[in-house]
Amino acid sequence: MGLHPTRCSQRHSWATVGVGALLVAALAPIISIGPGCTDYGYAQLTVTDLFQQGGVDQYSDVLIVVDNSASMVEEQARLLASFESFTSVLDTTRANFQLGVVTTDASAGVAMESGVLNPDTEDLSNMFLSAIDVGTGGSRTEQGLSQALLAVNPANNPGFMRPGAALHILIVSDEDDQSDESVDFYLHEFQSLAGQDRVVVHAIVGDLPEGCASGVSAASPGPRYIEAVDYTGGLNGSVCADDYGPVLERIGLDVAAWNDHFELNAIPRPETLVVRVDNVLMIQRDQDGWYYSAGTNSIIFTGRAIPRPAMSIEVDYELDLGTDDSGSSGSGSSGSGSSGSGI
Repeated sequence: MGLHPTRCSQRHSWATVGVGALLVAALAPIISIGPGCTDYGYAQLTVTDLFQQGGVDQYSDVLIVVDNSASMVEEQARLLASFESFTSVLDTTRANFQLGVVTTDASAGVAMESGVLNPDTEDLSNMFLSAIDVGTGGSRTEQGLSQALLAVNPANNPGFMRPGAALHILIVSDEDDQSDESVDFYLHEFQSLAGQDRVVVHAIVGDLPEGCASGVSAASPGPRYIEAVDYTGGLNGSVCADDYGPVLERIGLDVAAWNDHFELNAIPRPETLVVRVDNVLMIQRDQDGWYYSAGTNSIIFTGRAIPRPAMSIEVDYELDLGTDDSGSSGSGSSGSGSSGSGI
């Protein structure tokens, strides 16, 4: 950040405090340079962003719609191999959930495979796998959205949708939706049943704009499903990915209303980042720790380091002030006025 005063001024520091999405900045003089000088600069003070983990008293109803057409052999195998990433998150977070599975085949009806599952279901892990192992004998006319709407209708599956619960719908398919009505129609109907802000659609489908291919599998693009994901703020993964684990883990965290990403309020000097959870210093590492994502300007927690419900997260760092007119970078300066420690 370059400043060009025409007269002598004072050297200043930025002091900022972030609380959630709120960023408050105060500009305060710290030293007078003296009359007649032309130097003018900014020293960096530690920025503190404060967050609180959600998930308190959150309960969710989860519908998984699996394409059971003949082309889904490889994709279903990957779903079965990766599904533990989803169920382990539900177990770790002790999420209050109900889960049901139906297929994209309208002729098969919407009775939920293995019934409605919840944390009290006996032999839950195997029941999960049995429910999503739907086979590949279904219709080639995949109707994921209409099947989802029929499935969450209380007349068809009484007791699945609970008053006040968030509704998460995950669709896994290698073809786009071929339901009769518009995407807007189905989203409106979901919201009428669950509530305006309680519906989230996730999808593991073919990539835009042309679909995808991987190994022996291929998929057409899924624009209708992705439109529903974008509208509701859900998560989207490629059905051609070798491993569905990462996106299933993120979906599991979303179901539990836990965050693993915490977006910072300003751009940091990464080497100055210090992260504490409930006042405990956290280790920076990829496994069971945290790392900084420059692409999203976020602190990302992994594994057992993900903060539990209601925990406080504190992130201290020095601002990256960019490059000045002389070509030197503010992020590489020394002698900063920061009181934060580097890692």
